[in-house]
Amino acid sequence: MKLPPIIRKFGGRIIKATPILRRQILFSTDYRLLADVEEARSAAASSGGWLAARTVARQERAYDSLIAAMKRGDPRRDFKVAAEAIAATGIPHPRLLDVGCGSGYYSEVFATLLPDGVDYTGVDYSAAMIERARARYPSTSFEVADATRLPYPDGTFDIVFNGVSLMHIIDYQAAIREAARVAARYCVFHSVPVFDDYRTTYLSKYAYGAPVVEVVFGRQDLMSLCQAAGLRLEAEWPGIAYDVSAVTGHRSGTVTYLFAL
Repeated sequence: MKLPPIIRKFGGRIIKATPILRRQILFSTDYRLLADVEEARSAAASSGGWLAARTVARQERAYDSLIAAMKRGDPRRDFKVAAEAIAATGIPHPRLLDVGCGSGYYSEVFATLLPDGVDYTGVDYSAAMIERARARYPSTSFEVADATRLPYPDGTFDIVFNGVSLMHIIDYQAAIREAARVAARYCVFHSVPVFDDYRTTYLSKYAYGAPVVEVVFGRQDLMSLCQAAGLRLEAEWPGIAYDVSAVTGHRSGTVTYLFAL
């Protein structure tokens, strides 16, 4: 039963005003600015948010409704953009590595939105994420692996797709180099939070009730790193809203980048 608007409005105010409630109910909340990369490393080492089975379950529940909407013909913008970026490579049924695959939902996105699909492999550093991905998609290949030390030879995949995970990798420089190394033709960095006019910044927050650390990139910093890794920008797409100006003082958004080697 749908609650009356006045009750929903009042309930929303209570949730936002109560730390224990907003951290458990809202997808992302309680952002805090971190001083530098060392503080970010320390916070990430002590959090373990993405390693917890409860975080995996809560993220999966959040995406279940998005997957259902996509199958009804109403994909969220980030799903559409991901498929558009893969299609823009022009490779039919490419060998694709999804780095930071979580519970594997992008395997379903590509199977649904790309006519030829992809030859999909997913990796994530969280064993809990991979366990759930294997249970949900038993015929799909998933492995536990670190984005900064991928266990594949050079040029193994036509496309390396990093979907909404680069922002959670403190050693993102190594993750970019590794993506370029194992990609034969293209890298896609998807839904990357970016400042157009500010430097790369580290934040902590609660995601699905768990403490995590994330990176919001200065565009020029990111482009310089990708260029140094041998990547050439071919196309970009604006993504869903992601504005952290309340805590940083600078507006941000998400962008999906297609790079060629």
